[in-house]
Amino acid sequence: MKKLIVFLSILLGSIINPFYSQYDFGGNYNFEIGFNFGGTGFLGDIGGTEEIGKRFLADIILKQTNITSGIFARYNINSKIHINSGVNYVKISGDDANSLGPENNYPRGWRNLRFQNQILEVNSSIEYTFFRINNLGKVARNRTSLNLHAFIGGSVFYHNPKGAFLENANSPIKEWVDLRPLKTEGQKKPYSKIGFSTPFGLGAIIKTKAFYKFGIYFRYMKNYTDYLDDISTVYAYNPNEGPGDGIANQYNGPPGTANSFSEGDIRGNPKFNDDIFILNFTISKVISSKNNIFYKDFLIKHKVPKKFQTKRRIENKKNKNFQLKIFKKRKKLDFKNFKKKKNKRTRSTKF
Repeated sequence: MKKLIVFLSILLGSIINPFYSQYDFGGNYNFEIGFNFGGTGFLGDIGGTEEIGKRFLADIILKQTNITSGIFARYNINSKIHINSGVNYVKISGDDANSLGPENNYPRGWRNLRFQNQILEVNSSIEYTFFRINNLGKVARNRTSLNLHAFIGGSVFYHNPKGAFLENANSPIKEWVDLRPLKTEGQKKPYSKIGFSTPFGLGAIIKTKAFYKFGIYFRYMKNYTDYLDDISTVYAYNPNEGPGDGIANQYNGPPGTANSFSEGDIRGNPKFNDDIFILNFTISKVISSKNNIFYKDFLIKHKVPKKFQTKRRIENKKNKNFQLKIFKKRKKLDFKNFKKKKNKRTRSTKF
C-alpha cells in the first residue's frame, strides 16, 4: 500500500510540475464564482421504458427528468488543472405507471410504485483541460477562447425519498409520505440519509475578454446507495399490507400473478446502485483583483475598468495643461533667443 501511495505521488508530481513551470503566474492564481442550472435523469429501480429494465440512457423516460441548480467556485492552479467545488440542488423522480408494456406482461406497471427525492449535494472535483483554442474567432484582439475538459471528484449528499399512492401521484409534495421511517423492506435500521458519490464527466467552457465564462457539461454521479428510490431487495409485506396503509406494496395487476408480488418476492435489484446523470449550463465570473492574471491582461490589452476611468481622465487633463504651459513657455523663450541672435548677426554684418 505504501509503495502504491509513493508511486501515485511521484506520478501526480510529474504531471503537475511541467504544467506549473510552463504556466507559472508568479503566485497570481485565478479564482472565479458562478452558478449552474439544467436537467437531471435517474437510473434506478423505479420507472423505465419497458417491462424489463435496461442499463444507462436506454432506460430513460424524458417526462421523468427534473431540474437541478447550484453555485460553484473554481480555483485555477494553472491553465490546465483546476479545482471546482460547489453546492447543488438535485431533484429526481420515477413512476412505474410511466413504463410501457403489453397488457398481458406488464410487471413494472403491476408493481405500481413511485417516488420523488430532493437531494442537497456538496461536491469537489479536479478538472483537466485537454484541448484549447485560444483565439476562437480568429480575429485580431479577439480574446474569446474555447476549453474542453474532463473531471472527476467526490461528493456527499443528503436525501429523503417520498412515496405516494397512484391517486396522489400528481398532488403537491405535502401529500407525499416519507418512506425511510416506514422501513418498507423490513430493515432492522433505516438506511442513512447521507450518501456518497463519485461524479465524473466532460465539459466545455467559452471564456470572453471581459472576465465572463459560459459553459456546458455532462456529469454522471456514481452513487454508493441503492435507496434513492427506497427500493433495493425484496417485498417485506403482501399486497396492500404493511405500514403507511400498504404504501410499500401497491400491487394492482391480475389476481393470478399476485403471488409473484408477495412477501419475499423480488422488489428491486440490489446488484446495481441508483445513479444520476446531469446536463448543466454554467455562467461564471473571474474575480477582479490586482494579483489576478486575467485582470492584468485585460488592463494591458483592452481598456481600463470604469472605476479607474475618472481618475485617469483627471490625470490626463492635468498632464495636458502642464504640457501646454511648458510648450508656451519654451516657445516664448525660443522667440527671444531668435531675436537676440538676429541682432548680433546684423551688427556683425554692419561692422
